[in-house]
Formats: sequence, C-alpha cells, structure tokens
Amino acid sequence: MRMHKICPRCGSRNVDWIIPQNWSQCVCRDCDYTGPIIEGNDELAQEIHEAYLDSLKDDDE
Repeated sequence: MRMHKICPRCGSRNVDWIIPQNWSQCVCRDCDYTGPIIEGNDELAQEIHEAYLDSLKDDDE
C-alpha cells in the first residue's frame, strides 16, 4: 500500500507546507485546515473524506 500525506479533516492529498522551515504545519487547499497532517493510504483518505462529507450534511440540518 502506498502512503500519502493527507488532511486529517477532509482526507485530501492537496496539502502544502505553510512555511517550509516549519515542516509540522501544513494547510489543506480544499478545506483550509491548518496544522499537522497525517500519513495514510487511499482507503484511510476515503474514510476521512466520507466522514467529512457527513459532518457537512449535519451542519446544514
């Protein structure tokens, strides 16, 4: 299984360092999360993304 850096909030792989010298702080370009990221496989990213979408639905209700 291939591991990727993923956003812990939405599961996106669209994450970048805020400042390269501060490698522990990243920003997600999809949900604007700022903080440490996690490493995971595509399956984990999909689980996180589904939970994120469910949380957005709950907020709308």
